[in-house]
Amino acid sequence: MKPFIHNSAIVEDGVHLGDNVKIWHNCHIRSGCSLDSDVSIGKGSYIDAGVHIGHGCRIQNGVNVYSGVKLEDWCFIGPAVVFTNDQFPRVGNKSWKVMKTFVKTGASIGAGAVIRCGVELGPFCMIGAGAIVTKNVEPFTLVLGLPAIETNKICGCGQTVLPLESDYSECLRDCCKERMSEETYNSAMLEIERLTQLAS
Repeated sequence: MKPFIHNSAIVEDGVHLGDNVKIWHNCHIRSGCSLDSDVSIGKGSYIDAGVHIGHGCRIQNGVNVYSGVKLEDWCFIGPAVVFTNDQFPRVGNKSWKVMKTFVKTGASIGAGAVIRCGVELGPFCMIGAGAIVTKNVEPFTLVLGLPAIETNKICGCGQTVLPLESDYSECLRDCCKERMSEETYNSAMLEIERLTQLAS
């Protein structure tokens, strides 16, 4: 299916749009961005130059994704989430460098969270609403607060919280099979197999 672009959105030249991409009211998508298939960009969001957004991602309203950010597949970005890319922001700084941020497959970020640049959000992690993330987040892990701290492991569908010391093998449960699409369930299963092998 061809991409849908609302007539109020700005999509600059040089943007790659996969099949069935949806770009809603008053979005601005900068040159050099790549949006894979089945991505949805909510109202009033800004996607900076060179950002990559993977297959099936859902970007809610009013999100700012700046250069240096890469989202893998199946990520959920809640309303008003802000990514940053300058660790030492000063007007007139002639030598500032973009700090990269990686959001791995299946990660979810709650409304109003702020993601400090230079971090990696692990596969199927969950960032609580309003959290300020200042360091890497482990896979299948829930973080909350200011600054965000690890509180629990969390299952693939996000319904079940587990003790932080739980094995990754416990993070795919009956609730996940009921709630997750086949594609996202299989992605979570592959991640758990990979993590289990690394731990052995």
